Amino acid sequence: MSFVSQKMRGVRFRPGLVPTVATLIVLALTIHLGNWQRGRASEKLLQQKDFDTRLIMPPMQLPQDRIVGDVKFRTAVARGLFDAAGQFFVDNKSDGATVGYYVVTPLQLEASKVVLLVNRGFVPRGLTYPSPPVVPVPVGAVTVTGLLSVPNERFLELGQNSPVQGSVWQNLTIERYRTHTRRDVASFWLLADPVDAGLRPVIERPDAKVEKHVEYMLTWYSLAVTVVLLWLALNLKFSHRGGSE
Repeated sequence: MSFVSQKMRGVRFRPGLVPTVATLIVLALTIHLGNWQRGRASEKLLQQKDFDTRLIMPPMQLPQDRIVGDVKFRTAVARGLFDAAGQFFVDNKSDGATVGYYVVTPLQLEASKVVLLVNRGFVPRGLTYPSPPVVPVPVGAVTVTGLLSVPNERFLELGQNSPVQGSVWQNLTIERYRTHTRRDVASFWLLADPVDAGLRPVIERPDAKVEKHVEYMLTWYSLAVTVVLLWLALNLKFSHRGGSE
């Protein structure tokens, strides 16, 4: 008899009850989590397609167009007057390796009581820091183009210092601005593009993070396969005996 035949005859497969039950529980859990992440990836893929569609839609005309539903990542053209006295700076922002501010100027929309916050761009910190640099504000009626978005509301604040110190804000949310100024402000801001001289445009790319959920899905499925392989490896016994028939 060949060596292979002798080896196959020497295989024993005797899985224990407790390890098998434990394996089935872990296997069911990892497959469930993998399926859940697959569902989330499908949802995010649809969301990403929606974002991409918004980018190619005709620009909204503000304030003429009515704001209905979610307009995030829609391009827009806004007309009105900048409020120079209301201009402020959002600190601790970066552009590459450069640290600085977002320059935010309220735009009083024409023929409307609504104020639209315009992120006019990024400006580096200067020698006067922590005082912000001087950024001129256009005078008279202006037309601003850009992308509608909302400020990032995920941030950590430490200490008891006020998040607003003069014209410098440590963190910005639309609701915080509305409460602080008591102005009728739109629930989104406009990322201006192009920007005025001396400023750098703030670029935001719509990203539903599909890849993240695909990675999680593959991780859970890989763990499921690993669990099965470990269970097999621990329960397969090989005996190598000499002799022949």
